[in-house]
Amino acid sequence: MSAVVLLGLGLAFIVAEIFFASFFLLFIGIGLLGTAVLEYFVGLARFGDIHMWQAISICAISLLSFILLKKPLQLRFKRSQKYSDVFDEAAGIGEIREGMVDFKGTLWAYEYVDSGDLHQNPDQNLNQTLHNGDKVKVLAIKNGKTIITTPSCNKA
Repeated sequence: MSAVVLLGLGLAFIVAEIFFASFFLLFIGIGLLGTAVLEYFVGLARFGDIHMWQAISICAISLLSFILLKKPLQLRFKRSQKYSDVFDEAAGIGEIREGMVDFKGTLWAYEYVDSGDLHQNPDQNLNQTLHNGDKVKVLAIKNGKTIITTPSCNKA
């Protein structure tokens, strides 16, 4: 293959990596780009069978880039992918609307927890009847539901 074809394939593999995010295609793309540079400047045909030397070059450069770059890339992207079902910072006052809790612009299903039972059994749903406009204290958001208790300042 010519240097231009290798360059095009290398760029195609790197662009494909953006869509698949597997870290596998990136290293093959780097190997193809490195081989394109070698083919352009050195000309691998002078060492014998061009296809054999291109294959060896692609494998060697891909493996070398894998060894040198995989760990730093994983550390960089691993930090940004921390997800949690529980949002403890989501405490505040919400309002009952349409049988759900309106909290920070979103309607949430809820579980009512009596403030006295909060530390003993936080998942116990007491099914307290709440009406539209009632103010509730949101303690946390867990598994897509707000955990609420009633503050002393409800509307009548």
